[in-house]
Amino acid sequence: MLAEHHQQTDILLEMTVEMRKILEIKPGQTWLIILDGQWAYEAPPNHHAVPLGKASIGLLPLVERPRDEVESEARAELGPTDPDLAGPVRFVISTGLSAWSDHWISHTLRWVRPGEAEMFADLLHKIATAQTAASQRTQHAAKKLLKEQGLWRPLPDRSKRDELRG
Repeated sequence: MLAEHHQQTDILLEMTVEMRKILEIKPGQTWLIILDGQWAYEAPPNHHAVPLGKASIGLLPLVERPRDEVESEARAELGPTDPDLAGPVRFVISTGLSAWSDHWISHTLRWVRPGEAEMFADLLHKIATAQTAASQRTQHAAKKLLKEQGLWRPLPDRSKRDELRG
């Protein structure tokens, strides 16, 4: 009965909602889609649309590919009235830089363009100052990016940190 209800709901949604697949995330499994003019994520197992802000880790496999390749593929499917691709790209970067493993953090760091470093400066500082699961190599890469953009702000020395804590 419940399955029948979901099937009826899915049919009704298909009739009232315009959905377009834009970018395959995991081959044969997940997609970045546009649903009624808004970005969303087609999530397994039933391939229901999830608003982009709730997709979190589902989009991370994108950072395993070069950013230019991903953007080019997506832009080829976008029309002039579609939402800007910058939103999903920023979301993927923010999610990846906040991830729980060096694998995702390091791959995502390669997606951050120099001109975007300021937008992600707080997350980059957390990575650079060993407040995440990032490896030492990834920490150094984050610090280098911040320094190159004039955004590096070192932690105060231990006595000043203790003083600041009160």
